[in-house]
Amino acid sequence: MKTSVKLFIGLFVCLFAGLVSCEQLNKTESGQGTAEFSFDLKSEQDAKSSSDSSSVPSGIMISVENMAGIPVFTDKVIPLYTFGTEYVSKNIELATGQYRLTKFMVINTAGKVLFAAPVAGSPMAYLTTRPLPLTFNIMTNHVTKVMPEVLQVGNLNPDQFGYAAFGFQVINPLAFWVVCLLDNPLAESPVQLTFANLTVISPSGWRFTFRLQASPNNITIRGGADFYDLLVEKEGFEPQKFHISAEELKSTTQDKPLVLKIPSSAGYKVLSLQPGPEKGKDALVSNLEPDKNFGGHKYFEATFLSEPLLTVMRSNRSLIKFNLDSLPESAVLKKIILTLSYDFPVPYDISIFKPDIYPSPGIDWYGGVLQQIVEQWEEDKVTWNSQPKTTDINQVFIPPFNRNINFINIDVTRLFLPPATTSDGTEIPNHGMLFRLWPADKFPGFRFASSDFPEPNMRPKLTIYYTF
Repeated sequence: MKTSVKLFIGLFVCLFAGLVSCEQLNKTESGQGTAEFSFDLKSEQDAKSSSDSSSVPSGIMISVENMAGIPVFTDKVIPLYTFGTEYVSKNIELATGQYRLTKFMVINTAGKVLFAAPVAGSPMAYLTTRPLPLTFNIMTNHVTKVMPEVLQVGNLNPDQFGYAAFGFQVINPLAFWVVCLLDNPLAESPVQLTFANLTVISPSGWRFTFRLQASPNNITIRGGADFYDLLVEKEGFEPQKFHISAEELKSTTQDKPLVLKIPSSAGYKVLSLQPGPEKGKDALVSNLEPDKNFGGHKYFEATFLSEPLLTVMRSNRSLIKFNLDSLPESAVLKKIILTLSYDFPVPYDISIFKPDIYPSPGIDWYGGVLQQIVEQWEEDKVTWNSQPKTTDINQVFIPPFNRNINFINIDVTRLFLPPATTSDGTEIPNHGMLFRLWPADKFPGFRFASSDFPEPNMRPKLTIYYTF
């Protein structure tokens, strides 16, 4: 009997110790961290020299939610204190975990908004490389800092933006006038106004593509750089690159715009392929229905999204192949562009948006990838379980994008030129492209129209530039 009592007491003590240990562990895992806001206005000459109190920041207004979308702070105002030329805010305590900042505004004593961070998809979001919402982590006994980019709002209402421990960088828009010309000495008029796409690239990595009309165009870009790289692209012509100073851009007017010339000698022969349901070859495969064929699916997509009825995640990939038989036998391929359109974009987490960065060791990158298919496949037979093999040689990556237009142009030349080869130099067969996520199952993905989409102009188009 005594032995039984001792055994019971021993088991109780072990169980109690285990519960205490688990409780302490849970307390450690659910600790608290600190979010700190700070910013420096030394680069803002007006704010530095002005004695007008209405232009002096006095607080930050923020809204923060957790990853389930539940508000943690809504329009919370945090006081600011002057510290030399900088401003620091009162620290705020948050439980450890991941959060999303959805609004960020800098206000004065009268409550007027001086600066705001734009939200992804808003009219001014293209001026920033990191629009809101921003995702951040709070760690136990750790001070977290984040720097959202803000714009001066003037009399405009502030946009939503996010994250919890911040500095910010003020962006000054730069507006200028530009016109594109076809310089053709064989034409009756040696100079012709023309439509073109203009991509402006800042040394900081910011870039944006504008559609130029055949007239003087007034466009606004992200300011702050001394020089910009301009890339002019027009179907049927070689791209033209320019290196222009900010001072030259500022000096332009509607009567004296910046003139960007495309020489007529840059012309290529062009073949455009945009087949419909009868001649198009594309299909979708899905891991939740691995033996089902989706040859008539209206979307060309690579997605990882929840399945509402089954409460599981569905991975979708797509295959596509264009018939190149209409190319002349003597054609020499120079450039190949794949144009994809969408009706409604798949939402994505802007915190993983790293434009124009190809995946490489040490870089946390999510997006999509187009890979060369090396085996035969049939549109009305292919399934998830019968996917053809692909190669990652010369694969083309697609980063998450923020566009005010419903299409993107992807340079897929590297999937065709030079032809992919094995280590012994043997040419690898090309049976089209597989569109999948990279890495798999980490990112909501992309959904474009397929050749079965009801709107003809939104179907995938392959534009081939070639010479003889």
